[in-house]
Amino acid sequence: MHYFQTSQHDAVSRPECVGKSADKRYDSNVGHLMDFFVDGTKNMFRKTNADDYVMYHSYPNRDSAGSVTGVATCYRELGKLDCWSCLISAKDQINSRCHHPIGATVQLRDCSITFKDLR
Repeated sequence: MHYFQTSQHDAVSRPECVGKSADKRYDSNVGHLMDFFVDGTKNMFRKTNADDYVMYHSYPNRDSAGSVTGVATCYRELGKLDCWSCLISAKDQINSRCHHPIGATVQLRDCSITFKDLR
């Protein structure tokens, strides 16, 4: 596994990028999903105090053409602001290392984002 440094969210493995999308609508929907995760940290939930924060989402919805489904997680010890910051770093890693992917996974020390086309 390869590691590199990134701001306060270090010990990151390289993002796993799946395929390459030729569909501009899908690429746009991936962007909306990433924005939803970053902007939606206030909507993250935990089942118990021992669980990590988790947020699931499909954009625009799971059955639409070009839809994308993903999950974002933040380590349970993080506050909302640190979670938000970590998800921004995860999003930036996907954007800089995966060019128009059909799916991707990035795992930072304190958070992760995974998305793919489930159709």
